[in-house]
Amino acid sequence: MSPLVRVENLRKQFGGLTAVHDLDFSVAEGEIVALLGPNGSGKTTVINMISGAFAPTAGRIMFGETNISGLPAHRIAHHGVARTFQLVRVLPSLTVRQNIVAAVAFRREPVWGQEAEAEAERLLSDVGLTGRGPEMAQDLTYIDQKRMELARALAAQPRLLLLDEWLSGLNPTELRVGIELIVSLRDRGMTVLLVEHIMEAVRALCTRAVVMNVGRKIADGPTAGVLADKHVVSAYLGEGHA
Repeated sequence: MSPLVRVENLRKQFGGLTAVHDLDFSVAEGEIVALLGPNGSGKTTVINMISGAFAPTAGRIMFGETNISGLPAHRIAHHGVARTFQLVRVLPSLTVRQNIVAAVAFRREPVWGQEAEAEAERLLSDVGLTGRGPEMAQDLTYIDQKRMELARALAAQPRLLLLDEWLSGLNPTELRVGIELIVSLRDRGMTVLLVEHIMEAVRALCTRAVVMNVGRKIADGPTAGVLADKHVVSAYLGEGHA
């Protein structure tokens, strides 16, 4: 499998703080790869650079054959990158359907009117929200707001989906549903890079894992081997557990 995204010598500095140190990794087309690490390790900063929220201080991000480093978020989205956020972001004064229609209207090849509404209903059905379009977004439960946010990301017709702790806060039943949703995206050929702390989900979903600690990569390889690596165990649990 050829790489869809390549992160090369990526660095991000905030004043005197280096949040990401010369990071390298790649994600192949059709893979689900976990980006792991303890809190503060730089994972979300990496997602922010790939999606265009932050510009890298150094290094580059290749998406296929295109260098997307430092491009504004809307241009990166039009290249085929979509994301979710640690805290669900909804347009609370709009209906569920209108939240999706707004996303459809701003993608690279937008559609409008009845076609956009039909597309929104199809996307809502894909994430388990069939018939929920007329409801107000702010009235949805937490898991259903996450479903809606996923539908909104999928509305961009991405080749790469960035999931930033999308499964966090779910009860065991909701977690199983969430895992099944991500599996269905993989089965449709989507490439996923996910930041996650729930190891059950990482083991179920990810063929590979990249682990960061204090801004640096400390492991990269098949998930089972990475999670057993003494450096990874030490980063998560402390030296006494390594």
